[in-house]
Amino acid sequence: MNIIGIDVSQGESHATLITEEAEKVAFKFKHNKSGFQILNSYIRSNTIIIFETTGVYSAQLTAYLKSKKVKFYELNPLEAKLRMASLRRNKTDKNDSFKLALLVLGATQLTEIKNHCNKQSALPYDSLRILSLRYKQLIKCRTRILNFLRSSLELTFPELNQIFKKAYAVLALQVFRMYCHTDFLAGLTLKMTNRVYQFVSRRIHKGVIQSYCAQVWLAAKDSYPAVPADSLEIEIISEYCDEIESYNKEIAYIQSKLIKTAVRLDDFKVISSIPGAGQLNSALLLVVILLALIIINNSMLS
Repeated sequence: MNIIGIDVSQGESHATLITEEAEKVAFKFKHNKSGFQILNSYIRSNTIIIFETTGVYSAQLTAYLKSKKVKFYELNPLEAKLRMASLRRNKTDKNDSFKLALLVLGATQLTEIKNHCNKQSALPYDSLRILSLRYKQLIKCRTRILNFLRSSLELTFPELNQIFKKAYAVLALQVFRMYCHTDFLAGLTLKMTNRVYQFVSRRIHKGVIQSYCAQVWLAAKDSYPAVPADSLEIEIISEYCDEIESYNKEIAYIQSKLIKTAVRLDDFKVISSIPGAGQLNSALLLVVILLALIIINNSMLS
């Protein structure tokens, strides 16, 4: 059995081959077609490759090995760090690719390692994982803009931050666009409700709109803005609202796709049967559980 340990970096990797004859061969290759041809020249039918999962940096390598049906083993970063740390007490070689190869060479349960190779890559959950990651990215981006929006509102009409706890909601965004400064409410009473209702009437009951508008109108009477009504902050607030609305649409689309992908899996049915779980939370929880299982399975390398 030949073993190749690979230390993955951005765009390229350093590798160490340990042959059946205990020869040690160091080489490096780029993450492109010509680079993978170099890697392929060291691969035999009995070769096992081991490397640390490094997110997007190792994605090309993983895709190549899958396409070539090469046996490979991915270690999660924490496990790789702990296991290689134990080797550092006994080894002086600074090459992490060599240490990774030694993990396989020194394993006591080699049969289990062989059987486990590529096991996690065969799971039909890649789409779910990608959608979950995208969902979290969008939520993070929207939260960043929401924080900017709330900071601007503190200058123009700070009470709005207390009235609208969910600043990304349809009604909140519309009120922010129309009445983000106290001067914009001068002389308005019922007209305010009717104007907002024209934009959001299809989604929200008029009674709810009227209740919020009353709170805004009363707050404006005692509010003291830090900037005038013609400040550039007003235009910036409107732009923030547009950005958040755009994120809302994309988040809703990803949520729908995430749930549709998850409902096809038997594991989802079990998780969603928990009272109060909900479809979205069940789909996200399923991804967490699957990643945890991969880490647990990887612990067989010992």
